[in-house]
Amino acid sequence: MPGFLGIISNERKNFPENFNLINKSVTSRRENIEIVGNCWFQRSITENFLKDKIFKNDHDFFCCTDGIFLNASKLIKENRADDLFGLIKFLYNQNKLEFPLQFRGDFSGVIYDKKQESWLIFNNHIGSKPVFYFYDENKKIFIFGCEFKMVLNGLKAIGIIPTLNEIGAYFLLTFGYMIGDETLVKEIKKLPPGSILKYQNGKININQYYKLNNTPYIEAQDEEIIEELHKRFSEAIEAEYGKDSEYGYNHIATLSGGLDSRQNVCYAKKLGISNLLTICFSQSNYLDEQISKKIASDWNYNYLFSSLDNGNYLKDIDTHVLVNDGLCFYAGAAHVYSMLRFINWTSFGLLHTGQIGDLIMGSYLEKPMHQDINEFTIKKVATSTKLMKRIPDEVLLNLNKKYSNNEIFAFYERCINGVFNGYRVIEQFSEYSSPFLYLDFLEYAIRIHPKKRYKEAIYIKWIQEKAPEAKKYIWEKTGFPIGTPGGVIFIFKTLKMIKNKIFGPSKNDSMNPFDYWYKYNPELRIIFEEYFNKHISLLDNYPQLKKDVNYLFQEGNTIEKTQVLTLLAAIKLHNLK
Repeated sequence: MPGFLGIISNERKNFPENFNLINKSVTSRRENIEIVGNCWFQRSITENFLKDKIFKNDHDFFCCTDGIFLNASKLIKENRADDLFGLIKFLYNQNKLEFPLQFRGDFSGVIYDKKQESWLIFNNHIGSKPVFYFYDENKKIFIFGCEFKMVLNGLKAIGIIPTLNEIGAYFLLTFGYMIGDETLVKEIKKLPPGSILKYQNGKININQYYKLNNTPYIEAQDEEIIEELHKRFSEAIEAEYGKDSEYGYNHIATLSGGLDSRQNVCYAKKLGISNLLTICFSQSNYLDEQISKKIASDWNYNYLFSSLDNGNYLKDIDTHVLVNDGLCFYAGAAHVYSMLRFINWTSFGLLHTGQIGDLIMGSYLEKPMHQDINEFTIKKVATSTKLMKRIPDEVLLNLNKKYSNNEIFAFYERCINGVFNGYRVIEQFSEYSSPFLYLDFLEYAIRIHPKKRYKEAIYIKWIQEKAPEAKKYIWEKTGFPIGTPGGVIFIFKTLKMIKNKIFGPSKNDSMNPFDYWYKYNPELRIIFEEYFNKHISLLDNYPQLKKDVNYLFQEGNTIEKTQVLTLLAAIKLHNLK
C-alpha cells in the first residue's frame, strides 16, 4: 500500500542499505528515499493528488504527508502561504500540538523540527488514515509508517523477529478487526485517532488533539436541524467534489440501494456536479443493482456494475489479505477491491462514498437514548460471538471506561478499526471520501439527540424535505420506499425470515449472500478447505488458538470462515512465529 516509513536510530547500522517497502500490488507510484537527521525515510505514493502529498525539506523543517487536505487551497490563501508545505510549517509554529485541527480531509503526515530535533507523526481527526509504530526505549529505536506491513518490514530489516499477538488474533476471530491500538504483532501499535506522536531525545509522547463526542445534545426543532444538516452536507459535497475539480479529475461515486450513497449522489446532482460515474457491486439482480441502475438512469449519470455472483472474488485470499495487512477480515472489502482494480484511475479523483452515514444518523441506537457499554452493545459490533469468551474481561472493562456510550464505542472501534481499514483498499488506486465524515457535518449530526435519530427518523425527514427526488426509490434495507408504514415492512421481513428457515439461504438475501455462495459453489468450498488444511499448522505453537480456529472454521458460517482464513493468511504473509 502507498505511504511512508521512517526508522529513527542514533546508529547508522540500523538503517537498511537495500530495503524496499513497496507493496507489489501498487503499479503507479512515485518514490523517495532519504536520510533526514537521524531517520532513514522512504515513501511511495500513487500519482493522484500530488500537491497534497508533499515531501520537502528546508533549513529547519522537513515534512511529508499522505492523503488529501480538502481545505488546503482555502487555508493557503487565508494564511498567505506559498504552498501546503509552507502552510503546515506556519500552522505548526503557531500551535505545535494541535495544528492539524484546522485541516479537513483524510490525511497523515510526518514533521521533523530540526531546531528542536523532534519528530512529530500525526493522523487526521478520526484516524481514517492510520499510523503504526514500534518503539524500543532501551535501544532508542523508533519505527513508524502508515502501513502495518511497512513497520513490520522495518522491524525485520533491523533484525527484530516479530511475534504473534494472540489477543489481536482473537479480536480478528470475534470482532473481525482490531480493537484499540492493538495489531497482530505484539511489538507494533496503532496511533490513536486524532493524535500527534512526538519523538524527542529517545522518548515518545502521544497527544490526542481531537476526540469526537455526541454530547451535549442538539435539541432544536426538526426544521432547524434539517436546515443545518442540509447546509453542512452541501458544504461537504462542495469540498469533496471540488477537490476533484481542483486537479481536473472526473468524478466517481459508489451507488447502491441504501440511503447513504444515494444521499451523496443526490446532493452532487443538486449542486450541479456532472461527469459522474456511479459504480455498484452486488449479486446480480439484487435490489442494490436494480435500485442503483434506476437512479443512475433517471439522474443521467454513467453507471458501471460489477457482479459478485458465486462469490468467486473470495477465492484470491492472499491478495485481499495483502491489501489490508490482515487487520480486518478480508471478506469485508474484497468486493470493493475486486471491482476497483479493473478501473483505469488516470482520469478519476476521489472515490466518493456514503460511508457510515447510517451510524451517524442513528442506525446503532437500540433505544431513543444512549446506553452504557455492556455485553449486548459489544456483541452488536462483533462479526462473530462464538469465541467472545476468549477476550479477557479486563479488555471489555477498559472499553466501558474508555467510551462514554455505545454509539461512540461503535464509531471508534467498528468504524475506525473495521470499516475504515476495509476501505483502505481504495488507496491502492486513489483516495476516498464521505460527506458524512466531513468533520463539520459529523460533529453536528452525531450530537442530534438520540430520540430524533432513533430509527433514523430525522434522517428520513431530511431526505423527504431536502431531497424529495431520492425518496421515491426503494430502500434496500426495508424493501419499500421511504415512508412505507412500519407494519407493512414488519410483515414482509417476517415472511422472508420464515421462507429462509424453510428453504435455506437464497441468492436474493443480500448484495453478497455468502452462505448461498458457499453452499452452491463447490469451487469456493474446495479453495477455502484446502487453504485451511494447508495453513492450520502455522498455529502449532499456539495449541488453544489452533483449537479455537479449527472450531470456528468447522462450525462457523461463511463469514466466520473468512475470519479464520484472514488470520492464517496474515500469519503466512507476515511470517509470524
